[in-house]
Amino acid sequence: MAVKQKDKPNILVVDDEAEALKILEKILTKHGYNVLKARNGMEALRVTRKSNIKLALLDIKLPKMDGIELLGRFKKVNPDLIVIMITAFGTLKTAIDAMKLGAYDYITKPFDLNFITSIVEQALEEHDAASEIGGRPNDL
Repeated sequence: MAVKQKDKPNILVVDDEAEALKILEKILTKHGYNVLKARNGMEALRVTRKSNIKLALLDIKLPKMDGIELLGRFKKVNPDLIVIMITAFGTLKTAIDAMKLGAYDYITKPFDLNFITSIVEQALEEHDAASEIGGRPNDL
């Protein structure tokens, strides 16, 4: 008798670069995740209202609303949403701002796809462990 695996959570990828969206969708789908995509902050907010998103990979440089502002809005609506920031234009100040607003991690482009999948899995595991003991990952 086969053991039924837990359903993989929904992951939102927000990036204005079509190629980045395509690559991240492909690698995450290959690992069994349901991937939703958005090309800007407003579209990302619409997707999160309609879908149960557990984790978001969020580019910082976005049209209409930058990733830092979007992170803040995500966290106000859903403090438990795991957000991993991704950028090609990393600065220490931006990284600090993102972490203060509740980002789980901050990754600079170009990134290793194996690293992306491992950080996603690590973030989800830590979140699930914290939920089981009644806290948040940052509370551990």
